[in-house]
Amino acid sequence: MSSLELTEDDTKFRIQLVRPSEVPKLKRAQVYITGPPLAVPNVTRLLAGQNRGIHTERWTLRHQQDAANGQLLVWGIDKDSAAAIKAVSSLGWAA
Repeated sequence: MSSLELTEDDTKFRIQLVRPSEVPKLKRAQVYITGPPLAVPNVTRLLAGQNRGIHTERWTLRHQQDAANGQLLVWGIDKDSAAAIKAVSSLGWAA
């Protein structure tokens, strides 16, 4: 395994190269909200409050598109949140 060490001020950073098979695949969730766009922290707070079992604090915003009448957010999400969304979806409910 190859690694690279960087130093900035008194902080050392180590980067290690790994095989693609060692990198977990990201799950993706798309959220569309109608109405005026909301701040991202407000969106994650609302989603977490309304959906038991998802962990929005682990999510990474990958894309955001705002319009006057709606907002599209695409997130990279963790496997526990994906499992919770899948469980709710299998019941026929909207997550």
